Amino acid sequence: MAYAEDDSTSSPSLAGFVAGLGVFLAVYFLASGLEDRQRMVAATFAGAVILWMTEALPLAMTAMLSTAALVVTGGLSTKEAFGAYGDQIILLFVGSFIIAKSMEENGLDRRIAFWLLAKPRATRSASSTLLVLGIVACLISLFVSNTATTAMLLPIGLTILREIGVLHRGNPIANSYLLMLTWGSSIAVGTIIGTPPNVIGVGMIRDAAGVNINFVTWAVFAMPITILMLLFAWFQLSRWKMDTYVPNTDEAHEYAREQLRGLGRLRDGERITLIAFAVAIVFWLLPGSIEYIFGPASPTTKWWTDRFPEAIAALLGAAVLFILPCKDGTRALSWRQATRIEWGTILLFAGGLALGKATLDSGLAKAIGDSVAQTVGSGSVWTITGIATALAIILSELASNTASANIVVPVAIALAQGSGVDIVPPALGATIGANLGFMLPISTAPNAIVYSSGIVPANVMLRAGVWFDVAGFLVTMLCLRIFLPLLGLA
Repeated sequence: MAYAEDDSTSSPSLAGFVAGLGVFLAVYFLASGLEDRQRMVAATFAGAVILWMTEALPLAMTAMLSTAALVVTGGLSTKEAFGAYGDQIILLFVGSFIIAKSMEENGLDRRIAFWLLAKPRATRSASSTLLVLGIVACLISLFVSNTATTAMLLPIGLTILREIGVLHRGNPIANSYLLMLTWGSSIAVGTIIGTPPNVIGVGMIRDAAGVNINFVTWAVFAMPITILMLLFAWFQLSRWKMDTYVPNTDEAHEYAREQLRGLGRLRDGERITLIAFAVAIVFWLLPGSIEYIFGPASPTTKWWTDRFPEAIAALLGAAVLFILPCKDGTRALSWRQATRIEWGTILLFAGGLALGKATLDSGLAKAIGDSVAQTVGSGSVWTITGIATALAIILSELASNTASANIVVPVAIALAQGSGVDIVPPALGATIGANLGFMLPISTAPNAIVYSSGIVPANVMLRAGVWFDVAGFLVTMLCLRIFLPLLGLA
C-alpha cells in the first residue's frame, strides 16, 4: 500500500492529470456563450473537479494549483485568490486541529472511548454495544476529524470483536460493528467543525449572502440530523437475521475496564487538553447564546460576535496547551507535535474557498443558476434544496466529502440565485449532503479504513450504504425544512 501511495509518477496519475487538462480546455472552448472571465473560472473549476475525482494529484495540491490557475487566467486577482488562505475559517481549523492533535497525543480520545465502553449498560447486549460504539465515534468526531476518529477506534472495535468471538470476514455482527464505526464518524455534522464540508459551506454562504451561521445556530438544525442518523444506523445495523449467532458481550466490557485501569489516573497532559477544549467550547457557544438572550440587534450581541468569532475561540483554546505547564515543566503539546496537524486538509479548504469566491465574483454562479433554473423549471426553494442535497450525496460516493462540497455548494448557490430564491437552504443541503456518501470503500476515508481491515466485504458495504444514503437524504430534508424557518434561515 505504501508503494502505491508514494508512486506519484504512476500512469493513472498522469492520465488523470491529462484528463483534467483536457477538460479545462474543452470547457473553455465549449463555454463560448459566457464572458471571458466566466469561461476561465468555469474551465478552472471543471479541471479541478476532474483532478479531485481521479486523485491524479494530492487533493491539497489540486486546490493550490486551481488557485494559481485562477490568478494566471484572470479569474481572480492575486490578492483575492490568495486572500482565501488567510480567511478566518482557516485559522478556525488550525486551532481545532491543534486541540485534536493534543487529544490524540495525550491519549484523551482513547480514555473517553474506554470510559464509555466500560459502563455496564454499554455492553449489556450486542445491540447496546453497537449503539455505544456509534455514540463514541460520533461524539469524538464532532470535534476530531472523522478519519482520525475511525483510525483510532478501529483497533478497539477489532479487539472487541475478537473478545466476543466474531472476528471473521463477512460475519453479520462484525459487519455491523465496523460499519457503525465508519457511519458514526461520518454523520457527526452537528458542529461546524465536525467535518470539512461544514466549514466550506459556512464560508461560501457568508460570502454569497452575508449570512453568518454561528456555532449554536448550526447545532440547532444539524445536531438533530446527527442524532436521527445515529438512531437509524443503530436500527438498520442491529437487525440481524434470526439464524445469526449473537454473542455475549461481557468480554468487551471487561476489556474496556482493563484498558481503562491500565491508563491510570488522568495525566497532566490530558487534564490541560480538557481545559483547552473547554475554553474553546465556551467561546464557541457564548456569541450564539448571547444572541438568543439579547437578540441579534443588541450592541452586546454585536460586540461578542465581532470580537469572538469561531476562529478566535479555537485559537484561544489551542493557546492554553502551550500556556499551562505540566508538573514536570513540559507542555501538553509540543510545537513539533502541533506542526503535524492536517495541513493538506487546511490547504484544501483554502483552495475550495478561492474557487467558490471566483464562481460568485465572476458571475459564473448566477449564469449557471439561470441556465439550470430554466431546465428544472421550478423556483421552489425546497425543490432546489432537494436537488442540491441529492447531487452532493451522489457525488460524495465518487469523491471525498471535502471535494464534493467544493464542487456542489457553489452549484447550489448558483441554482438558487438563478431561481431567485433564498440560497441558504440549498447551500446547507449541499453542505450536509456532501458528508453522507456511505456506499463504497472510496466514498469516505472512514469507509476506506474500515474496508482495509478485510472484515467487511465491498458488497455488504454497498447494500447497507444504499439505504443509509436514502435515509441521509430524507433526514436532512426533514430537519432543514423544520428548523431553518424557525431560525429565520429560510
